[in-house]
Amino acid sequence: MAFSAAMQQRQLVLSRAGQVLLSLPLDQGGSYRVVAPDLAAIEAAVAALERVPGVSVLPASGGLLGAMTVSANLSLALCHGQEVDAATLREWESRLELALDLCGVSAQRLRTLGRELPMHMDPMERWRVGLVLRVMRPAELLVLDRAFAGLSRRQAGSVLTLVSVYQEFHPFRPVLFVDLDTHGLPAIDGCRETVEIEGVACPS
Repeated sequence: MAFSAAMQQRQLVLSRAGQVLLSLPLDQGGSYRVVAPDLAAIEAAVAALERVPGVSVLPASGGLLGAMTVSANLSLALCHGQEVDAATLREWESRLELALDLCGVSAQRLRTLGRELPMHMDPMERWRVGLVLRVMRPAELLVLDRAFAGLSRRQAGSVLTLVSVYQEFHPFRPVLFVDLDTHGLPAIDGCRETVEIEGVACPS
């Protein structure tokens, strides 16, 4: 049973086999969650969501190009397809430093972070940089693909804190957590709706 997703009258609608699972209003902010029992269902749902214009998916890996420096990743994403003048670059740099600071990147680490290759970074720090990039270039809907996978309780708490920073910058842009249903999955304060979907059946 394939998933489908589409924008309909300022709502993101996620369906499966013609049945609406989630109708998420845009421009109202808030957190939402989809939980599935297996990876196949997660991957199918995320694949449907990322095909929708205006949706940005942040994977647990951070979504950065591993062999390109952090600075190059940010420049590529921010400047792609547009002419940018010096004043805009200065404004972006100031906003980027603020976002990194609010996300817990120290001034000392900030001086070296730009030269790092994501493939050599700690996974949590790599995800943090990926989120900051979404702060700089927000989509209509941010989808967090298995943001808590493999994390300790403390690290999961850090993820929630970082997501709250994104929401402070963009209070009217919703966030959708797509999670594997596992023991110890953290609660999301103020979550407006949680949808539990069935697994994807294996072909016989």
